[in-house]
Amino acid sequence: MLRLPRLISSGCVLQQGEKTRIFGFAGPGETVTVRLQNCTACGTAGGDGRFDVYLKNLRPGGPFLMTVESTSGERICLDDVYVGEVWLGSGQSNMELPVARVRDRYPGAVEDSENPDIHMFQVSECCEFGNPLEDCRSGEWKTAGPETVLNFSALCLFFAQYLEAHCKVPVGIINVSLGGSPAEAWMSREALAEEPRALAEADVWRAPGNIEKQQRADAAAAEAWEAELRRRDSSCAEDPGRDEWSRIRMPGFLADNGLEDFIGCIWLRRRFLVPRGMAGTKASLWLGTMTDSDDTYVNGVLVGQTAYQYPPRKYQIPEGLLQEGENELLIRLVCRSGRGRLTPGPGKVYRVFNAQGVVELAGTWEFRISCRMDRPAPEQTFISWMPTGLYNGMLHPCQNYTVKGILWYQGESNDKRPRSYGRLLKKLICSWRKEWGKERLPFLIVQLPGFEIDLTEDGSWPMIRQAQQQASELPDTAVTVNLDLGEKDDLHPTGKREVARRLYLAALRIAYGEKVPCTGPVPVEAVSDGSSTLRITFAFDVEDAEKILTTTDGKAPGEFELAGADGVYSPAEAEICRNTVLLKGENTGTAVSVRYAWRNAPDRGLLCSASGLLTSPFELSVKDILL
Repeated sequence: MLRLPRLISSGCVLQQGEKTRIFGFAGPGETVTVRLQNCTACGTAGGDGRFDVYLKNLRPGGPFLMTVESTSGERICLDDVYVGEVWLGSGQSNMELPVARVRDRYPGAVEDSENPDIHMFQVSECCEFGNPLEDCRSGEWKTAGPETVLNFSALCLFFAQYLEAHCKVPVGIINVSLGGSPAEAWMSREALAEEPRALAEADVWRAPGNIEKQQRADAAAAEAWEAELRRRDSSCAEDPGRDEWSRIRMPGFLADNGLEDFIGCIWLRRRFLVPRGMAGTKASLWLGTMTDSDDTYVNGVLVGQTAYQYPPRKYQIPEGLLQEGENELLIRLVCRSGRGRLTPGPGKVYRVFNAQGVVELAGTWEFRISCRMDRPAPEQTFISWMPTGLYNGMLHPCQNYTVKGILWYQGESNDKRPRSYGRLLKKLICSWRKEWGKERLPFLIVQLPGFEIDLTEDGSWPMIRQAQQQASELPDTAVTVNLDLGEKDDLHPTGKREVARRLYLAALRIAYGEKVPCTGPVPVEAVSDGSSTLRITFAFDVEDAEKILTTTDGKAPGEFELAGADGVYSPAEAEICRNTVLLKGENTGTAVSVRYAWRNAPDRGLLCSASGLLTSPFELSVKDILL
């Protein structure tokens, strides 16, 4: 009958400090005794079998022996329990993104990851629309090392490394995240009490049989579309002749090559020359990302396939396949929504390479349409993303586990209704704090970086960033600004180490009370002299010793816009004068508001402090000093 939750298991890290909760399940009315280090605590299981005990003043280190005993004589022994700092990371795909996706950016990140004092628990995907679960459906603690970290959250791992190096104690990270999830999925029914639309959505999936019914309908629709695609598709693996192929520039968008709104299957071909030294050798084939799915062949041999758009294509060409002289790359690309592409951009690599040489693939390709579809592929219902589902299935089981604070990277999936995000985020923070029983539980937010390729217009992401910044008005809440760490052409930027460093600085300040700067320059006011100059003054972090206003690229500030009484914004030239920004131009005298970095992917002259911490996007009303 005596049972501990999966979080309290082999390799777990418990939070050091004055009061650490140990919880589990025993026979109703049984007394449970927990011993760890020199601490002993007892508790009684309630009518539901649940018990809670609190260990006080645990000292960091490990591994330690922890015993749990019940009055019925049952006993659990864990001989590898650690004590240190515990953080919970949550959000969507950029929190979930594994080390495997960033290892090429950080040579040695995997090989040098061995650290017995860093542990991670990955809560497995689970959605539940009835009662919240009391325990995780699956999951286990894993220690950092080359054999494990490939599946660790990259952001969580880097954060843990910074924290462990500084604090010199074990660090545990509980990763509770899922790609594509909106904020509502991570909120309880109580937190959504004033959100009728969200509750109505949740109620749909609470009804018996609705999930299974929808899954069957989605599967049938998807299979029907795929069957029709296969029926219409004709293989181009056997080359019918060059004359049946047309030219195209790749990487690029199909729409830019006369194939706007193309839905169906298209074959792309690139002939390339391999020098003698590369012939017969193993090689890597990198192809950026593709929309939507691909089967990729080299000289008629399938070397890789990917079912959806986001992962970069990094395939291996086996030994003996490359031949001296002309070789053929053939890609069967399925476009399901009319936005087909081989993604262009500075961060996207298209080449065959190894130690013996490099062959660039960008340039003139050929294409042949094998079939056109009359309609887009049917949209799938991602039930896990529905309100309350992930809270009940993944987060609630963690809320009795004592943690130091929360890391939050989410917002991308709320960009269809950005105006509601500020309200939702504050409700989420306050509800989590209530449920953890810590009114001022540190909550650190990763502000969305720059991104634009799949966004239809500017505006939604700036509004999300503004909402994230406004959440920092809550006590013990901090926002890290990451405009410079995005990739315009990729929803999943790989520069996660710097994102983690900025979170680490915020943690030192908010959670540990250390005197380090963690925010960039903040606008105080915008004042017009009524003629041609508008001055914006900035305040600096109290712990910023230099208090110098500069830009990330060393150039003049960019991304400033002014609007008059009509509310229409237009660009404004800017310059730094000491710790102010001066805007000059014909419309400065009539401006009533100014905004900064109000684009999905701002990148020109981004404001920052001397320490490299950035100013968040903002809107300000203009004061007239003549009034």
